[in-house]
Amino acid sequence: MKGKSQKRGRYGDGCIYQQEGSKNWYIQWYEPSRQPDGTIKRVRHFAATHTDDRQVAQRALRAKLQAIGGRRPSVIDPQKVTYEDLRENNFQYLIMKNRPSLKRNAQGEPVFNTNTRLDKFFAGWRAGEITSALLKRFRTEGRRDGLSDARINRYMAGIRKFFNQAVKDELITRAEMPSYFPMVEEPNEARGAIYFEREWYDKLKKVLKEPLRSALTLAYKFGVRVEELKRIRWHAVNLEKRDIFLSADITKTRFSRTVPLPSDFALKPGQPDELLFPIGDFRGQWRKACVEVGAGYYKCRECGARCEGRTCPTHGKLHPKKVVYYGVQLRHCRHTAARNAYDAGMDEKRIMEMTGHRTRSMIDRYNIKRDGDVDRTREAIERFYQKNEAITNYNQSSVNRSKRK
Repeated sequence: MKGKSQKRGRYGDGCIYQQEGSKNWYIQWYEPSRQPDGTIKRVRHFAATHTDDRQVAQRALRAKLQAIGGRRPSVIDPQKVTYEDLRENNFQYLIMKNRPSLKRNAQGEPVFNTNTRLDKFFAGWRAGEITSALLKRFRTEGRRDGLSDARINRYMAGIRKFFNQAVKDELITRAEMPSYFPMVEEPNEARGAIYFEREWYDKLKKVLKEPLRSALTLAYKFGVRVEELKRIRWHAVNLEKRDIFLSADITKTRFSRTVPLPSDFALKPGQPDELLFPIGDFRGQWRKACVEVGAGYYKCRECGARCEGRTCPTHGKLHPKKVVYYGVQLRHCRHTAARNAYDAGMDEKRIMEMTGHRTRSMIDRYNIKRDGDVDRTREAIERFYQKNEAITNYNQSSVNRSKRK
């Protein structure tokens, strides 16, 4: 009688187990061995891990399975690959793919985008030494420093990308990779997003200077991403048709799209290869303008008092590094543009085409329908109770008339 067929793993198969009366884990695996007659025989092996940690035993089993799987010889010993090697390998991959997330210097050359928190925590660690327990400690320290779960999830996704890319490039094996990366579920909403008031837009247009003023116009009306604004060149602008073509190499989603050119767009044309909005680091100019029109304010880092401009009531006029800005950001135009488009009667698909989103979860994340739905819900409930109250009053009056007769 034939036995059940067993699924084979990528590098063989095996299991971990505990013997009766022992807390330590043992591993068992099968290794294919070619016999003199040409047949393949599966030879069973056993080994003790000398540990009661299940995850450590799993890693030991994976290492055995990968070893018998005949991994290609590598110039670099996987056991000696460090965190810095993983980071550099991922950087080279981004350059090869010409990803929009790459930071570039004034000459247009890609520069390494350092991540201070990850670099500081994992500097000098070997890839095989970075375990799930260490990643949990990184997460705990981030929470203690006041980081949100969403921010720490971004860090965790970044280092996970480092490991996955290194495995694809055969820099390391799965044995050197953590068994899992601790992520926390986060709500599908744009946390901290501020609705960009029309009053702020009108005032900022008078205060801001070009080209930031025209960049605000395009972001506020059609929701173009800030990083996309920084990459648009004049050859993509069609002044006759009044539109701008955003090619796939500058968009976040790697899909091209066309956005209209606003009627109040007043930027003077430049050379085809020149940037449309060479705004660089615009945060100083932006914050100063927002504070001036009442769309933002500063707080003193030392005492937490609200400043008049950058003047603290206790410490006097402060350096920009000694104040914290609270208020509207240029990126908040994106949420506002999507909500305004919905209020204007555009359907969800057209809104997604305009903003460059790939899924409709954006509608929920930006809470686009929230205000309208609340109003409609209130009106519907009020009509329901008014109708029921009218019916009840009519029935009661009929009963009273019958009694009088």
